[in-house]
Amino acid sequence: MNTSLALLDFLNSVDLLPDFFSARGIFCGIAWLATLLSLGMLLISFVADAFEGDADAGSLDGDSSHFSLRACMGFVLGFGWGGYSATQMGLGAIGASLVGIGVGLAMFFIVAAIMKFIYSLRSDGTLDYNTLTGCTGTVYITVQPKGEPGGQVQIAHPSQLVTIAAVQEGDTPLPAQTRIIVTAAASGQVTVKPC
Repeated sequence: MNTSLALLDFLNSVDLLPDFFSARGIFCGIAWLATLLSLGMLLISFVADAFEGDADAGSLDGDSSHFSLRACMGFVLGFGWGGYSATQMGLGAIGASLVGIGVGLAMFFIVAAIMKFIYSLRSDGTLDYNTLTGCTGTVYITVQPKGEPGGQVQIAHPSQLVTIAAVQEGDTPLPAQTRIIVTAAASGQVTVKPC
C-alpha cells in the first residue's frame, strides 16, 4: 500500500502536461509530439518491412546521410525532453533551451552514427572476383589441362559458396573433388592449381 502511495505521489509531482504557454509546456509539447512521431515512424517501418521484405522500406528517408529524417527526429526528441527535464530542475527558458540543444545534438549524432553503422552492414550481394585469389576449394566438374574451358570449381568464399568456371595451366586434368587454390580471378572465371 505504501509503495502505491509513493508511486502516486511521484506521478503527481512529475508534471507531464503543464501549462502550454510556459517554457515547460512548450518543451513538453515538443517532446510528446516528437515521441509520437518517432513511434509512428518505427511502426511504419515495421509494417513496411513486413510487406516488402529486404526492400528499403525501413528507411523512411532512403539515404544514409547524416541529415536523415531519423537523425533530425532524434534532435527534436532530445531537444524536447532535455529542455523539459531542465525546466523540471528549475532552469529558466534560456538555460532549458541550451540544455535542450545540447541533448538534441547528442541524440542527433548518436542516431546518425547508428544509422551509418546500419547502412555499412548492407551488401548488394555482388561478388568482387579479385577477392577469390588465394581462396581454396574443390573441383566440381573436371578442369581440363592447358587452359581448356569446361571445368567448374566450388570455392568457399568468406561471404558465400561460389560455383564458378575454372581453367588451369597444368598438363593433367583435375578430376572432381580435387582440392585446389585460386591463382587468378577474372569476371566469371578463375585460374586454379592443385593444393
